Amino acid sequence: MKGFFKKLWDNISAFFRKVWQAVVTFFKNEKDSIVKPTVVLLCICIIIPLALAVTNKVTVKQIAKLEAKNSKTAMEQLVKADTFTEKTADDITYTVAQNDGNDIAFIFKSSAKGYGGKNSVTVMTAIAPDGKVLNLKVLDVANETPGLGQNAAKPEFYSQFKGMSGKIKITDIDTVTSATITSKAVLSCVNDALAKYEKLSALPITLPETENNETEVIADEKQ
Repeated sequence: MKGFFKKLWDNISAFFRKVWQAVVTFFKNEKDSIVKPTVVLLCICIIIPLALAVTNKVTVKQIAKLEAKNSKTAMEQLVKADTFTEKTADDITYTVAQNDGNDIAFIFKSSAKGYGGKNSVTVMTAIAPDGKVLNLKVLDVANETPGLGQNAAKPEFYSQFKGMSGKIKITDIDTVTSATITSKAVLSCVNDALAKYEKLSALPITLPETENNETEVIADEKQ
């Protein structure tokens, strides 16, 4: 019996040695046609994603800088102010325009579905402290119909919103000729800004800590 298992083991060992030798010989003979392309492909798989990641990171930063620059330029066209400060409250991001430390406008950027599809219309709206539309600028209607919907970017259309407040209805404005959908999209953006301002104005005002401390001291002195 021992002889049988020994012979079986010798045969199995010899088989695996032949297989291993065959594999080694194969790779030696085919190293130029298999190994090199494999290494090249592996390098490509590593380098290309890495290059794309680096490019995307740089591009995202550049796009963000460009958008910030364009937004500041648009805000300067809306309101003549000393400073523009971006803030976030109750999940609403907006910009406060100030002159001599006084709030003169609250600026909101909104997008809505137009004829060109989802978020094809973008509007920047400045709301005065009294809750009325101070000024607005149509930032993007590039995907709207040329000669029709794109006319919404002209002052002749959007200037009519100045001085309006509350929830504006479509019957309150003169729509762009043959571009009702685009007109409604601009209207939706303006109403969005007005609604956000109304929501912000209803938030409780938190006094700075120094003012709170001063109030407490005065109260103690009176006691």
